[in-house]
This record gives sequence, C-alpha cells and structure tokens, in this order.
Amino acid sequence: LNTDLTPKQQNYLHNIKLSADNLLGIINDILDISKIEAGKLDINKYEFDLINELEGVIAIVKQKAQEKNLDINVEYDNKLGKKFYGDALRINQIVLNLLSNAIKFTTDGKVDLTLVKVGHNKIRFEITDTGIGLNDEQIEKLFQTFSQADNSTTKKYGGTGLGLSISKQLVELMNGRIWVESKLEKGSKFSFEIEL
Repeated sequence: LNTDLTPKQQNYLHNIKLSADNLLGIINDILDISKIEAGKLDINKYEFDLINELEGVIAIVKQKAQEKNLDINVEYDNKLGKKFYGDALRINQIVLNLLSNAIKFTTDGKVDLTLVKVGHNKIRFEITDTGIGLNDEQIEKLFQTFSQADNSTTKKYGGTGLGLSISKQLVELMNGRIWVESKLEKGSKFSFEIEL
C-alpha cells in the first residue's frame, strides 16, 4: 500500500487489507471465546495510566465516527485519578468493542464515553449512543455467544455476535458486571463496572 500504485490497485489492496483485518478480528474473538470456555484466559494485572489507554482506544474509532459525522465525547469523573492496577489490554478490548458497536449502530448524533468512580476500587464505564436501540426481547439475548439482536441486524451491519459475549465474560473475570439500558429508535447505554 505504500508503493506507487494506480488508483484501481490502491482500492483493491485497501479492500484486501480491510478484509484481512476483519478476518483477524473474527479469529481473535474465536480464540478468546475458546480460552474463556476452557478456563485458560488470564487477567494480567499491572499498573497503567487509564486516561492514556482510553485515548488510544478513542483514536482507533475516531475515523469511523468522523466518516459517519458522529461526535465522540469523553467525560472523566474528576475523582478518578490516573494510575490504576488492572488488565489494561482487556479493558481496552471491552471499551473498543462497545464503542465500535455504538458507532456501527448509530447513523446520526453522538457517542459518549463516561467514566465514574462508584466505590473505593470500582469504576463504571458508560458508552451511550443515539443509535437504533433495542427492544426488551433483543436485550435479553444480547450477551449470548453468536447472538445478535436479530437476523436483519446481522445482514445489515455484519458481525459475528461474539463481541458482547466476550466483553461480558471479561468483565466478570475482573469481578465486575455489565448491563444495557435501551429504547428502540432512541439509543442505548452500555455500562460496566469493574474493580481497579
């Protein structure tokens, strides 16, 4: 892609790279599910700068949001602090999945990421969107493996139905919980709390 190419070749290679990246994402999700089900996925705790890590995640999703003319807003509780002890890689994975979904299912409006300190060692992450929303029946099966809201969603937006299941299990491995509040055509708010 960094060599001299015709616009047609550039387009072909760009599409090949997108497809390869999507395939790699699916393979990684399947490996994560397999490790979790086998009890082999470990949470590795170390000190990290939470704000710095999340800015990296925002940078990854920002372009997709800009392509859809969506605003991404980030708000941190002023009692939060910066240095934490936990698994930054897995936190990034969860936040990236939730932000990517919020952007994918929102055609106009905004996506917000809010962090709130809710206890001595407990942080709540909230990802709110102005997207298509969910009904009660869809919410009920949302965190199941290989499950999406419905078949029309899969056809229109793509995906494997693994991301939310993996996110739920990662949150639980970090002694936390995850939930969603949503109204059809009004948007959704995915929240998770973990010990850090």
